[in-house]
Parts: sequence; C-alpha cells; structure tokens
Amino acid sequence: MLREERMEYLYDKSWNKKGPLFVMIVGVVTALWLWFNDSRMNLSLFIICAAVFMPLLVATWHKLKLFLQFNDSTIYRRFIYLKGTVQFVLLIGVMSMLALYSLKYITLDTMSLGGAVLIAGCLLLESWVDWKVLKIDDEHVVESLLGLMNREKRKG
Repeated sequence: MLREERMEYLYDKSWNKKGPLFVMIVGVVTALWLWFNDSRMNLSLFIICAAVFMPLLVATWHKLKLFLQFNDSTIYRRFIYLKGTVQFVLLIGVMSMLALYSLKYITLDTMSLGGAVLIAGCLLLESWVDWKVLKIDDEHVVESLLGLMNREKRKG
C-alpha cells in the first residue's frame, strides 16, 4: 500500500469521528461516579484524567492497531509497538505527574522539570522510532503527515 493510500485509510478509520461521543460517555460516567460516591477531593484532577487522558489512551491504542495492518514484518511490528508504548508512557507519565502534584507529593518545579524531561525524551524516542521504521518500510506514515492531512481535509 502506498503512503497516500495509507494516509487516506488512516484518515477514514481515524478515531476522531468516535472521540466526542466517547468523551461524553466518560464525562457522564465520571459525573455519576462522583455523585454516588459524594467525593469532592481532587475532583478537577479526576475529571481531567477521565475526560482527556483516557480517550487519548484509547485513540493511541486504535492508531497502533491501524499501523500494525500495514506491514507483517516482525521488526516493523516491534517498532510500532515500541512507538505505542512510548505514547502510553507519555500519557500515563503526565497523568501521574499531575496526580503527584495535586496530592502535594511533588512541587510545581519538580512537576515542570519532570514533565519537560518526560515530554522531550518521549518525543525524541518517537522520532528515532519513526526514522528506524522508515528504513524498514519506505511507505510508513509519520505523525506529522497525519496532522497535515487532517488540517488539509478540514480546510477543503
């Protein structure tokens, strides 16, 4: 499958169409859980984690499964799994940093520095994985191309 065909396939199968519905369902479940548990402690953190990060984890998993359909090579699949793992670590790491700061286990400076190191490290590792995957599969679609295509489709 050529790169353009892969991009079209990824765009057609993208999670963006299901995302808002999933976020609303998670929001309703979160509100019901908080109402029945009468919990007010760390409400904002829980809502941010439930309404933002959890749908992102599902979207990342969905994108990982779509990328695995393009090539049956074991090495390709390992690198795609590595890329997905890096994205999961980034999301869970940011969520954990927010939780630790909210619970007053770390200071704002520590959270900022830890978050910056985590984000920079994950982005560098993802770029390296994309570079390695492009060596294996010339038609691999990197994240920047997907973002560009999404912007172009919304304009036109």
